[in-house]
Amino acid sequence: MKSYRVSQSLPGRTGLLAVTGRLVVTGALMGALLFGAPILLRSAWAVPPPAGNAGDSKDDKAKTNQPVLTEDNEVKIGRESAEENDKHVQLVTDAALVERVNRIGNELAVIANSTFIKPLWGTPQLKQFKYTFKIVNDKDVNAYSLPGGYIYVNKGLLDYVRSDDELAGVLAHEISHAAHHHMVKLMHEQNKIQNILLPALAGILVATHPSAADIGNVVNAGYLYAIAKINTYGVEAEKDADHSGMLLMTHTKYDPTGLYSFMLRLAADEQRHNYVDMGILRTHPPGEERVEAAKKVLDDLHIPIRLSKVDPTLLVNVAVVKGTSDTPDMAELKIRGVVLCRVIGVDGMTAEQRGQKIAGQLNAIIDTEIKPFEIQFNRDHTKVLVRSISVLTEADAAAQYKKLEELKTDFTNAILMVNQKRQLESAY
Repeated sequence: MKSYRVSQSLPGRTGLLAVTGRLVVTGALMGALLFGAPILLRSAWAVPPPAGNAGDSKDDKAKTNQPVLTEDNEVKIGRESAEENDKHVQLVTDAALVERVNRIGNELAVIANSTFIKPLWGTPQLKQFKYTFKIVNDKDVNAYSLPGGYIYVNKGLLDYVRSDDELAGVLAHEISHAAHHHMVKLMHEQNKIQNILLPALAGILVATHPSAADIGNVVNAGYLYAIAKINTYGVEAEKDADHSGMLLMTHTKYDPTGLYSFMLRLAADEQRHNYVDMGILRTHPPGEERVEAAKKVLDDLHIPIRLSKVDPTLLVNVAVVKGTSDTPDMAELKIRGVVLCRVIGVDGMTAEQRGQKIAGQLNAIIDTEIKPFEIQFNRDHTKVLVRSISVLTEADAAAQYKKLEELKTDFTNAILMVNQKRQLESAY
């Protein structure tokens, strides 16, 4: 069984969606709950200029009435947290990776700064941030955001995503955390709980004169209550980031199905790795719930779910198999390592050209899951058809020294294997 460790994270850090072996208690929300100094947030917005005094000179009043340029408190918290974070992580500087993350992230950030998306949870104020994106040299499939638009993506996540659409989905999720001010709201909620919990614990201790063991039990109970309460808010923040991230993507060139595809695969991995429900320590909704919620958003928006569009590994790939003195060149059609069939060139097309044509036709219908009964002979048994698409001919059979019936059987078995693989990956 896979073990999960709870790690304390930096102030204001909101994590992503990952099944990575690391369960992060949201932000530094628990760090000061009972014994440390409280996190003080007098205001999340810019400090207004001070009013002038009656005795000020005209010049002094003129200076006083000018706007005071001060760093926004929310951005300040994020910047300081980012500076601290960067001391403890190794950042990736690979130019191609950095360019990819910044290109996609900045395209999304422009939309986030100009488009209001109503939050399910968080603060609805539309506020412009100067978003920054960095890559952490960590193999875990994860990403996290800090207040004010500081976004971090692990190298492991970049290795895990299968398209720019999937990466855009992850970045849109993280941007939504910042855009809806989740960490500011979570920190406010922490302070509210702290203000209620600490006096209550103090009252119990004063009134009952408990033993040392009883004090430990009371403190433990209060600590667990605080964790449960804050993590409840954390789950709501994650739900909003999923939902808002997909809505944000509808304003871009990226397909919102990318986030759904990413979560679908995470949910499957979660299932295969015997994920343990951490109860009060859980900061994300279960994978199954997230997938269902994402699918509902796509359905409500009437966005067709074409997984092969956002996951190229689900597409039919074509490779040329060079012939010998006895056999012609052939195009081999494969999906996820499963060979579907081999075809030769006919009617003035090379083997590769014909293979690409068949692959394009199959890709148009592959997401609807081809059923065995849809693979049929034509009337005179000279071709194998898939929903009227001609895939194999007697010439293909002759080139492989086989009967067309054998090629049809092999093709049907390959399609069944592909369907089974996809079902296993989606069985969250």
